[in-house]
Amino acid sequence: MRTNRREVLRVGAVSTGVSLAGLAGCIGGSDEVAVASMKWSEARLMGYLGYEVLTENTDHEIRDEIGLGGSRQCFEAVRNGEVDLYHLYTGGAWSEIPPQRDELIGDPDELYRKAKKDMKEEHGLAYLEPAGFNNTYAIGTSPNWADETGIETLSGFAEYMNNGNTDVSIVLGPEFQERSDGWPGLIEHYGFEDAASEADITNIQADLTYEVLGENEADIGMVFSTNPNIEQFDLTVLEDDKDFFLPYNPAPLVNGDTADEYDIEEPLNEVSQSLTSEEEIMELNIRIDIEGEDAQDVAREYLKENDLI
Repeated sequence: MRTNRREVLRVGAVSTGVSLAGLAGCIGGSDEVAVASMKWSEARLMGYLGYEVLTENTDHEIRDEIGLGGSRQCFEAVRNGEVDLYHLYTGGAWSEIPPQRDELIGDPDELYRKAKKDMKEEHGLAYLEPAGFNNTYAIGTSPNWADETGIETLSGFAEYMNNGNTDVSIVLGPEFQERSDGWPGLIEHYGFEDAASEADITNIQADLTYEVLGENEADIGMVFSTNPNIEQFDLTVLEDDKDFFLPYNPAPLVNGDTADEYDIEEPLNEVSQSLTSEEEIMELNIRIDIEGEDAQDVAREYLKENDLI
């Protein structure tokens, strides 16, 4: 078990008669590190893993900004210094954050290296080590639609649409509907842009997609590959047979000043190194999305079980 340095600092300050407020000014002003995340469950879990490990293993005051907003909002907040870090998935870092690129990189290590270089050179941000699991975007279908059409691949879906079957109801999260690594890029890559423009597309909260599809209230929707609701609602995931979707490994994106001034890199990297498989993160996601546990409680228990706090 690691020593809780924040607790040591608190005790030391009391015993010497020095206030924490006075100590806070010694490092970069407030000595506060704000940890943010995107809003969906796994992103919140990653955020709380970072929040809890820094709370227990650094001397800094850690501020909870978990669930701040979408990826772009979180990125701008880190770049502007409004918050200090959030977990950005590598595929999004490469394709969505300026300068945006159309190049598809299937190797996760190469993708991370290039994204890390861009973050440093273009934005002055530190991109710490990624987790070992890949939570990529995917297209899921309702049980009824899968049975009726027998379609198993995205190429098959594109052909189905291009043959005039445009009376398909589609539900998409707001970010996915606009992102170049989401719906716009997908329909271009698979060649059914014109047909897709005739489909019935509804914008809904990403977490609601699984239930909507599972209840056969829509035919097609965007899902995340490590979300346990895929199995919970018996959804079919269409094979990305032309390799459009990039690897998406979460890694802490840290404001450059924060990375230089605060001792946060080692504990954050240790958390990333501990998360090695899709099965492992799926089990944690099940506890949150299916069993109803609190994301912060799940994060803290995971860290304890793995001797990270």
